[in-house]
Amino acid sequence: MDIFFCDICNESVPQSDLDGGKAVRRGERVVCAACDLAMSNEGVGGGGEAAASLAATVSAASALSAEVSEGGASAVDGDVAQVAPEAPAGRAARGGGSGKALGCSVALLFVGVVGSIGLGIVLWLRGVAAQGEALAAQAISEAQDEAMAKRFRDLQTSLSMQGQEKDQFVRNGFESLGGRLDEKTANLGNRMGRSENALEALRLSAGEDRRVLEGSVKEATAASGLAKAGVDAMGEELEYLADRVVALEEVLKGGVVGGGGLGGRQPAWYSQLPGLKDANAGNRWNAVTVLGDTGDARVVPHLLPMLKDEDVFVRMATARVLGDLGVAAAIPGLIDGLGDVQAAVREACVVGLRVLSGKDFRFDPLGKDADRRKAQGNWREWWSENSGRLLGE
Repeated sequence: MDIFFCDICNESVPQSDLDGGKAVRRGERVVCAACDLAMSNEGVGGGGEAAASLAATVSAASALSAEVSEGGASAVDGDVAQVAPEAPAGRAARGGGSGKALGCSVALLFVGVVGSIGLGIVLWLRGVAAQGEALAAQAISEAQDEAMAKRFRDLQTSLSMQGQEKDQFVRNGFESLGGRLDEKTANLGNRMGRSENALEALRLSAGEDRRVLEGSVKEATAASGLAKAGVDAMGEELEYLADRVVALEEVLKGGVVGGGGLGGRQPAWYSQLPGLKDANAGNRWNAVTVLGDTGDARVVPHLLPMLKDEDVFVRMATARVLGDLGVAAAIPGLIDGLGDVQAAVREACVVGLRVLSGKDFRFDPLGKDADRRKAQGNWREWWSENSGRLLGE
């Protein structure tokens, strides 16, 4: 189906509206029903008098043509009737046959001439009436076209004014927005300037603090060097005293008195035993590591209490060292370590147990408490069944 558009409001006009009379054509233009009604009420109303005058003219011309058409024959008949009575009088006056024949010939000739003239007048009047009707129709069409053109111009003017108002509104909005953006940009620039000033001041202050800190570090380093030298000297003295104390303890306990394949001397690692009770966690951790590096199974009884040290790193190092030493006597302590509050310690203990026993029991250091307790119970049950064999009892 063809679709047209109204030349006034640009609304779509389907072919069905044109066929049904809901829209009309005005020459090359298509006008929808709404615009046609508006023009009929406003535009055509202004030219109503001219249309009425043209209609009256056409009506008069049509009436005249009809009157002439109807009265032509009667007029001709009247003329003939007027001429016909004179023929007998002429004949009577003149007398004779020749006068009668001449009168008839003249009458017939007059009737033919009058009939021809009347017919020409009738045809002329009909032509005038038809021309008047055509002029009236043309005038009406021109009046409607002029009214439609005026309406179209008014609509164009209205649309143009609305477009100008819209453009002005948009321009005003953009100008207002631009002003606010400029103000905010200026404020942001001021804030950035203040921030840069503050940053520069902070940079200068940091530089000064850095120089002071470097000086303090140098002084502290020098003091630390002196302190370290003193500590080293004191450590040597303490080590000597510790060796003497341990030796005395062994003598009192009836331990190493001079035998054991050592020629009456205690093992070298005895000097590290006091470190296990040091107040500094770092020193305790170092003592555990040094004792583990000896590979001597006799250090195990001294290391087992360290599985309950308050420092998590000391407990981790102890569990690792006990596993590396490969002494079965460390297994009970490692089983107890599976219940440590720190997952890292539990991990170190289970690794040591796997090395010493070759068992797993699916213990997950990060698993649920119930699962960990169950696996720990399995380890305890296994140890109760195999401790005698592993300890050589």
